[in-house]
Amino acid sequence: AIVFTAAIKAHSTSINATLSGLDGSEDEVSKVQKQEQIKASAKRCEDLLQELCLLYQLPGNDSSLKPSSVTFELVIGALTLAEEWEGVKRITALREEGMPQRD
Repeated sequence: AIVFTAAIKAHSTSINATLSGLDGSEDEVSKVQKQEQIKASAKRCEDLLQELCLLYQLPGNDSSLKPSSVTFELVIGALTLAEEWEGVKRITALREEGMPQRD
């Protein structure tokens, strides 16, 4: 879980760095490219969390693969920054459906 969370944090940091670079002076093409990069990083965060959840739910799972509340919050935050509302709904539903978390 630590490796997955670290990868999610890296994508989240990338999103924040890209957002801070959007200062309005870019041309439209550059702005669209940055927005696509943000969306791709947010989607990767969602994919990583879903993979972690699937690994945890496998028979004979290792309790160290249980996603923490911090991991869920990082992914929801990344998806929110990317304005990926469907992804936020999916992760919120996954969390609410009782995906066991380690705090």
